[in-house]
Amino acid sequence: MHTILQSFEFPVSALLAISLLLTTFVLHVFAGESRVVRCLASLKTARALLVVGAVMLAIEGTWTVVVHQSVAFCIYVVLLMLSLGLTVLKGLKRKAKVGFLLNHFGLFLIVFAAFFGSPDVQKLKMIVPKGGVERIAYTEERRTVMLPFDIALDDFKVEYYEDGVSPRQFTSTLKVDGQKMQTSVNSPCSYKGYTIFQNSYDQMEQRYTVLLLVRNPWLPVVYVGMAMLAIGSVLLLFGKWKAKVVVPATCVLTILFTAFTISKINFSTLMPALRSWWFVPHIFIYMVAYSLMAFGLLMWLYEAWKERKSDAPISTTPTYCLSDALVRSSSALLIIGMLTGSVWAWQAWGDYWAWDAKENWAAVTWFFTLLHLHLNNKRGWAAITIIVLAFLALQITWYGVDYLPSAANSLHTYTR
Repeated sequence: MHTILQSFEFPVSALLAISLLLTTFVLHVFAGESRVVRCLASLKTARALLVVGAVMLAIEGTWTVVVHQSVAFCIYVVLLMLSLGLTVLKGLKRKAKVGFLLNHFGLFLIVFAAFFGSPDVQKLKMIVPKGGVERIAYTEERRTVMLPFDIALDDFKVEYYEDGVSPRQFTSTLKVDGQKMQTSVNSPCSYKGYTIFQNSYDQMEQRYTVLLLVRNPWLPVVYVGMAMLAIGSVLLLFGKWKAKVVVPATCVLTILFTAFTISKINFSTLMPALRSWWFVPHIFIYMVAYSLMAFGLLMWLYEAWKERKSDAPISTTPTYCLSDALVRSSSALLIIGMLTGSVWAWQAWGDYWAWDAKENWAAVTWFFTLLHLHLNNKRGWAAITIIVLAFLALQITWYGVDYLPSAANSLHTYTR
């Protein structure tokens, strides 16, 4: 994740992680009322971090600039963790709502494990010929690594679609230290802390398979954070947008958005990575989130236009309250959609976050909706501008990434 941290492998990575936890706790207990600590845990800092994060992600998501490996980004992540940690401790002290604590602590755990765990992540590739036995794998820098086990390839099969050309699935039948296992796209196998993924194969004669072996000891912490963030987001949805007009309109928009997205994918030759149980929920959750945001924005703009002719504050109208709830619900569904996509990405490619163009812009969209949530009920054109920016970012996430310079290296440009 961060080249600056790559030399700080375990146990140094664990010591650095513990140091941040202790620093956060000490600041809360012994300097909780100081100006610096109160600033770090304030709404103003949260808004500033969301804006800076959105800008950094937008830059990397648009151009082939590796922002996440810069010193500035590392400093940003440390400040983000301190802010989230102090906010959670402050919330525990004042007995904040469960959803608030789960959302903030879940995000903290994800960032914490991804940041400090990055030096300990090991990604290796191995070429195994049919009938051969291999123990040596290679890093991205072409350094050799001796594995603590042998891998033999008993058989390799490619399932094709009806055209006889487009691959439907790749499956390697392996013997790992004598134990028979199978690995295919979206269905990896595990052994001694390594997850073995089907990466590639000999496309000419199928004489060998290419495996990706990933060791990520911090992954369980990431998954705990994902679970907490997902549960916290679900809690935000209850009772948020019940209305006789909103539900049917949202359903119609969801169908339209889904139809547009599906029309861009050729199901007759669907690539193996897309053949996953996560495909339908991932797409559907995002489409509902898009629909809620679109409908909420339209209602908000309508209320803002009416405000010009009325002395009554916009925040008191039922339409405004409903549009505000729609945007909040959209924010909750956006992160749930991202989390399902992250789990899917891990099963397919061995990485829950690859800094892909579409991933970055999805995060930008979510950050803007979070910025709306952190306005603390402030109204006016500032709030409307943020929602407009969120909707514009959504358009880039949805179909605009195909036309950005970063699309050349994207895993999400399926139309090519």
